[in-house]
Amino acid sequence: MPTDTLVMDHVAVVSDRAWENVIRYSRDLGGRWIGGPDNDPASQAGDDFYFCQVAFDGGARVEILEPIEHDGSEFLRRFMARNGPGPHHFTFKTPDFADTVEALAEAGYNVIGVNEDNPTWKEAFLHPKDSWGIVIQIAWDGGGGWDDAPPLPPTRHERTTSLATVVHLVADVQAAAALFSGPLGMEQTDEWKDPNVGVGADLRSGPWNLKLIQPTEPNLAHWMGNRPGRLQLLHFQIDDPALVPGAQRVGVCGGGEQQDAMFIVPPEHNLGVRLLLTEHT
Repeated sequence: MPTDTLVMDHVAVVSDRAWENVIRYSRDLGGRWIGGPDNDPASQAGDDFYFCQVAFDGGARVEILEPIEHDGSEFLRRFMARNGPGPHHFTFKTPDFADTVEALAEAGYNVIGVNEDNPTWKEAFLHPKDSWGIVIQIAWDGGGGWDDAPPLPPTRHERTTSLATVVHLVADVQAAAALFSGPLGMEQTDEWKDPNVGVGADLRSGPWNLKLIQPTEPNLAHWMGNRPGRLQLLHFQIDDPALVPGAQRVGVCGGGEQQDAMFIVPPEHNLGVRLLLTEHT
């Protein structure tokens, strides 16, 4: 939907099995499938690639991508050939496309793929080499709208799930925070140092919490490798994490009487995306 302020809108994941991700993020995790421009993947033969979205409490959304038999899907096929399935991009929506693109350029970022041909949708991108390991899409939404999605079977959870935090590892937390809190308009709420993890910064935008970590912990640093950044996990707060297929209990979080079980769904069991699950507080 159109927005009157620059705000983080969604995180996108890609695989060659979109409907498995629809089931995961809607039925398993308690999100609300809101469909896409066409709700039937078979009807998108004339489009570049298939996509749809699942919404969570507060409006945070996961976009689900799948390449189809179309030349416009080539960028997704190249991405998956290099990285496998998993996180693909963050989208920030802006009410003033030209102003946001200019602010990024003035801050020294290389804005690519600028496309203003569609009267209801403008977009531009930052390459992951320039945006700390993940594609960033800047979009202006003129409100073309989607048809209402047909209902899916009920979820396993009574309350709407919260996509509480996106955890993203970066090689330089100060420089990454400068991008997200500068031209991308997020509010930095904290900076911290944990000898068992590394140094970090917490940021907010709309319903989103973004945790940037420059890891010193050997396993995290090894997993990130020599990349400028790598999305580590999506943290969901949910009624009963134990109901999520593939969830493995790894401990508890919180202190005193308020201790909640923590579960992990490893990326190899979730089309390349690691999930951290905790109970609703």
